[in-house]
Amino acid sequence: MAEQRDKYLDKLFRTHANALFAYAVGLGFDRDTALDAIQDVFYKICADRELTDKVENMPSYLFRALKNRLLDIRKTDHSVPEPSDEVADLTDFHIQVSVEDEYIENEEYENLKKRVRRLLDFLTDRQREIIWLRFEQNLDYKDIAHIMNITETSCRKLVHKAIKTMREAGG
Repeated sequence: MAEQRDKYLDKLFRTHANALFAYAVGLGFDRDTALDAIQDVFYKICADRELTDKVENMPSYLFRALKNRLLDIRKTDHSVPEPSDEVADLTDFHIQVSVEDEYIENEEYENLKKRVRRLLDFLTDRQREIIWLRFEQNLDYKDIAHIMNITETSCRKLVHKAIKTMREAGG
């Protein structure tokens, strides 16, 4: 039983660690703070043996737990810069378009990447965050609403508004 749980936790970490790191960095946290927060989240899961049975959707739980842990770190660690807006909004959410090495020299791909970056600049921080969660992480509206602490209806409206903004901006 313990060996099976260890394998599950190992797979959970390997599957989600990179996306969690990208999310934390996208929220404006430095590398070390992001890694510490991810470690804290997984430590909590390891320490509470019943947690994995209680959580219905583990990816959603991981993103929400990470965001909450990052907020706690920001509140208690004065070396972590305070956001310019209210704490609930965290900081600017930046999406870095990932590029495969073999495509770097492909001019069409570079043009597309520039276009996506330009369109993302038209979005608010929360819109960038929600677009990243929806389309990069393929999370459903229910999970995103839970992560961002908004209603599912608000989540759908925010995604729709972000897409509309990008279309109007030239997408």
